[in-house]
Amino acid sequence: MVNLISITDVFSSTVFQRIAKSAGFILAAVLVWLIFKKIYLNTIAKREKVDNLKGEEVTGSFTSAVMGAVKIALIIFTVLSVLEINGVNVTSLITGLGIAGAVAGLALQDFIKDTIMGLRIVADKFYRVGDVIKYNDVEGIVIEFNLRSTRIRSIDTQDEITISNRNIDAITKRSHLYDIDIPISYDEDFRRINAVMYSISKDIGAADGIESCQYKGTQSFDSSNIKYRIRIFCMPEERPELRRMCLRIVQNRLDAEDIHIPFDQLDVHTYPAEIPLPANESEDRELVKNEQ
Repeated sequence: MVNLISITDVFSSTVFQRIAKSAGFILAAVLVWLIFKKIYLNTIAKREKVDNLKGEEVTGSFTSAVMGAVKIALIIFTVLSVLEINGVNVTSLITGLGIAGAVAGLALQDFIKDTIMGLRIVADKFYRVGDVIKYNDVEGIVIEFNLRSTRIRSIDTQDEITISNRNIDAITKRSHLYDIDIPISYDEDFRRINAVMYSISKDIGAADGIESCQYKGTQSFDSSNIKYRIRIFCMPEERPELRRMCLRIVQNRLDAEDIHIPFDQLDVHTYPAEIPLPANESEDRELVKNEQ
C-alpha cells in the first residue's frame, strides 16, 4: 500500500516553510535593491540635471562604485539571513569568517588600501570620469574608476595608465587655470612691454578654446631676463595644443614689435695676464705698495 503525502502535509512541513521563508526573503531583498536603485538614480539625475536614468551615463563610475558597494552589502546580508533561516549558526560562521578574514587581510593589505581610498575618493568627490588629473609627471583624462583603481588616458601620448587608488597622495586634479611666463630682455622698456603684453592677452582671449585670458604683469627678475606672466583659462585636456597656439601668438607679436626673447647669458670676469692674482691678503698689500 502506497502512502500518499497530502498537500497540507507538504505545506506544513519544516522544509517547505524554510524554503518559503528563504524565497520570500530573497524576493524582499530584490525589491529593496530595485527601489534603492530607482530612488538613487533619480536623485543623482536631478542633482546632475540629467533626464536619463542609466547609472553609467549619470555620474559614470562613481555611481557604479556606490551601487556596487550597496549591492554587495545587500547580497551578504541576504545570504546570512537565508542561512540563519535554514538553521545555520551564523554567529559561529561570522566568527570563523572573522578569523579567516584577519589572515586574508594580511595578504590583501594593498587591496584593502585601494578599496578604502576608493571610498574616500567617492565620498570627497575628488575627481570623476572625464576630469583631468596629474599622476607623477603624467596628465591624463579619467576614463574609468572603481573602488580599486583609476584608469587615465595621457593627454600627450594617448597611453592608458592604471593607477592604484592607494596612491591618491600622488594625484592632483587639474584646474582650468594655466600660466605662461614670457622672458623679455632687461634692455626693453617695461612700460612698452606691459602695453604689448596686455594687447597679446586680448588676442589670446579671443582665440577658439580659450575661456578667458589675463595679463598678470611682472612675475620675476631672473639672471638674464624679466618674466612677464599671462594666465589663461581652458579645458585641461586641451591645454597642450592651446599652449602651443598661445606661444605662436606671443612669438608672432613679439617679432612684429621687434622685441627679442633673450637667451641665457653668463658673465665671465678675467684678469690681465701681466697682473698676478693675489694668493692672500699680505700678498695683496705688497702688490699695492709696489704699484704705488
